[in-house]
Amino acid sequence: MKHGKLWVNLSIIGIFTVALLGFILRCKILFDIRFIDYNRLLDAHEHFAFAGWVTLALIYLMVLEILPQELNKRPLYQWVLGGIVLTAWGMLCTYPFGQLITISDFFSTAFIIITYVFGVVFIRDIIKSKASQPVKLLAISSVLSLMLSSVAIFTLAYLFSINSLNAILYRDALFTYLHLQYNGFFALAVFALLFHKMDSKMSYQARRNVRRLSIFLSCSILPSLFISFLWQDPVVIIRIIAIIGSIFLLLSFIWLIVTGLSMIEEVMEITPVMRVLGIMALSAFMLKELLQSFTIFPAIGDMVFGNRPIIIGYLHLVFLGFVTPFILIYYTHLKVFSLKSKFTFTAFIFFIVGIVLNEIMLMTQGMGEMIIKSTYLFPWLLWGISIVLFIGATLITIARFSTNSKAKS
Repeated sequence: MKHGKLWVNLSIIGIFTVALLGFILRCKILFDIRFIDYNRLLDAHEHFAFAGWVTLALIYLMVLEILPQELNKRPLYQWVLGGIVLTAWGMLCTYPFGQLITISDFFSTAFIIITYVFGVVFIRDIIKSKASQPVKLLAISSVLSLMLSSVAIFTLAYLFSINSLNAILYRDALFTYLHLQYNGFFALAVFALLFHKMDSKMSYQARRNVRRLSIFLSCSILPSLFISFLWQDPVVIIRIIAIIGSIFLLLSFIWLIVTGLSMIEEVMEITPVMRVLGIMALSAFMLKELLQSFTIFPAIGDMVFGNRPIIIGYLHLVFLGFVTPFILIYYTHLKVFSLKSKFTFTAFIFFIVGIVLNEIMLMTQGMGEMIIKSTYLFPWLLWGISIVLFIGATLITIARFSTNSKAKS
């Protein structure tokens, strides 16, 4: 794909920037940094994490890997990737400043329009491709989730424009956006790429399992969304749909285990480091499926939906524990990184340790609040972990550009 190194390099700079913003936000919680507006910087952090890192990387990989060369070389895809970069950095540079909110909204709307254009063209192209049916189903469902999530964004924008105090609609729109992004676009894109890469090595039984798993994953997206609405004590029909979604999540969890067991020989051919990172990423996803399905029970759901550290921990479980390691593994497969380098290996380990510690600490903090036993140490511990993540992201960025320099020489 034309300009491939450019998009990879920009996405790696993206993860470095996300880690830097996360560190600054943790500093703001502890220290009196008056020139930083926490909420506005948080908006910039969230928008850039989605657009400047994950969306850029996943769209680049799906176009490069799943579409044949005669289709992925289309100039339109270069414009799409360039537009994502431009709007992501535009949102990053304007959201922290209240007086630039109109420009921020412009970049946000432009980003959504770009995803529409990409979605329409990509779906048309992938239907023409020779990708397997499970990969097509997962990729198309992923892109549709990305496009559909914008409805929640427009709903939030409308509520802000009329100064609405409708907390129920606001929260439902926010949960809808996050669900369609994390459980829809992010997760399904990852599995589409994974199964496409392993398709030629799969046994007949593994292909059958992958086909069924792809159906369960895709069918779980919309009904499991209704689990997010249970916090408001909804009508019976919403609870019934949520139960159906929970069943699909459990089926996805079980069939992921079945599929993994049927692919043990193929997995053992992967290098040990990549295999460990892959198992860690998939374990994070499976834990997410299990936790999400359990929130169908009111006693659990009521505690979770009102617990900010638990929600943040859940989101990080998908974003940092599942999607980010997968992208780094895939980049390594594409020779973006070389794990033969001790520096690169150390960078990966440092970053992964930060991810694990961050998840443990957020969940511990959340459980502490559930039993009304918290401590002032948590913000300091999370601040320390944000330093580890930032250093890890910095080392990964250095490793990428050092690998790039060696490739040129």
